[in-house]
Amino acid sequence: MKKRTIIIVIIAIIVIIIGLLTLFLYKNNKSNSQVDTTRIYDQNGQLIADFSKKNEVIETKENISIQGIVELHDNGYIYIFNGQHFGEFGFEMNEYTRANITDKNQKCIDYMTLQEYDTSYIQEGDLLICSGDLYIKGYGGINDFDTKDNSIIVLKSNDYTEMKKEVLNGNSKYSSVVTIGESYADLGYVYLKYTLEDDTHSDTGYNFPFGIKAYITENTEIEGDLQNGKFVEVQYEDLTEPFDELNIKSIKVLKN
Repeated sequence: MKKRTIIIVIIAIIVIIIGLLTLFLYKNNKSNSQVDTTRIYDQNGQLIADFSKKNEVIETKENISIQGIVELHDNGYIYIFNGQHFGEFGFEMNEYTRANITDKNQKCIDYMTLQEYDTSYIQEGDLLICSGDLYIKGYGGINDFDTKDNSIIVLKSNDYTEMKKEVLNGNSKYSSVVTIGESYADLGYVYLKYTLEDDTHSDTGYNFPFGIKAYITENTEIEGDLQNGKFVEVQYEDLTEPFDELNIKSIKVLKN
């Protein structure tokens, strides 16, 4: 009986030791994991990214104008970003800004008609031009933008799409140049970046750049080396196709 009791006690002690060791390793790994996921160091131990401070304001730019495409308008916020979605792909624009804008029911002005609305007029896909203060967050954070008492200019998504079509069709109303944004010629496609300058309502004009995802086929005529940043002339097979399904008929690289 004593032997059995001793064996049970020994087993209980072993279980307790294993449990304590497991708990120690779990807490240690969790602590290390938290450090690893919030701070990134280079091979020399220098901090290159600090996600733990992503919500801290590190810089404020006052009285500036920004542009961005509405990705979400919900729950009292309007989130604009600097890209365009093409299915699972996207292409970012340096001219546009990522930021959260508090929905204060600001006055909105339609870019085309100059008619006034409130923020319920803003929908996903619209392009916004805003003036105010930009609060830049830490690495990986989402910037905040305060429009103050300034109106928001709204270029509706459908109007923006029609402007793009006119540029692609060679309409001379809008000034535009085409560059290779990102080339994946080996995979059979490229991102082409178009400028779209319009001075309808401004002496200085606005630039509404946009991207096209275009495909290289076995029939595509290519003249020159398709490198990022190169100016090009492009012809498409069928301009009635969606902006992310256009096949290139010919593309010529121009001298910069």
